[in-house]
Amino acid sequence: MKNYLRFFVISFFLIFSSATKAQSNFGVGINLGGGSFGGNLTTQTGFASSFFIEANPGFSRDLIFRISFVYITDSNILFPQNPNRNYPFIKCFTLKGIESQKILNNLYLEEGLGLLFLNDRTFENINEWDFGAAFSILPGIDFRDELKRGFKLGVGTEYGLTFTNTNVWYFSIHLQTEFYF
Repeated sequence: MKNYLRFFVISFFLIFSSATKAQSNFGVGINLGGGSFGGNLTTQTGFASSFFIEANPGFSRDLIFRISFVYITDSNILFPQNPNRNYPFIKCFTLKGIESQKILNNLYLEEGLGLLFLNDRTFENINEWDFGAAFSILPGIDFRDELKRGFKLGVGTEYGLTFTNTNVWYFSIHLQTEFYF
């Protein structure tokens, strides 16, 4: 597990080194929403959240690489009256390439495709790490200035699917905000 995490961190810094040094198109963001997840269990309704960092690698004006941490848990965790304290959850790291197209003045559409490294904790006795793929699409509004600094806001969806061990998947619909430095 630690070796995989080190690989993700080293890959992130190698990919983003030119962009982060220049501080051009470097951004951070969060998203919150709902969805579902499943695999070796019945489909669960979930609460989804994510934190991400993204930057332009420098070789393409429109392509952005994004590394994110995604956490999805059973939606019953939001209700304090529920006596069950063993909520299934999954957490994962994704590394995606994001392509963004301008639709109208401030409206844009972004699509993402990348790798997924997921920790399956859907049962008390399961703690498996799986590899897979993640896909996303998001229409939004760009509030950035002419220097490309400021906020972007959108409503999107993400789907992740693993190919090893427990074959877990997740689907989320979320509100996303990003800030570019």
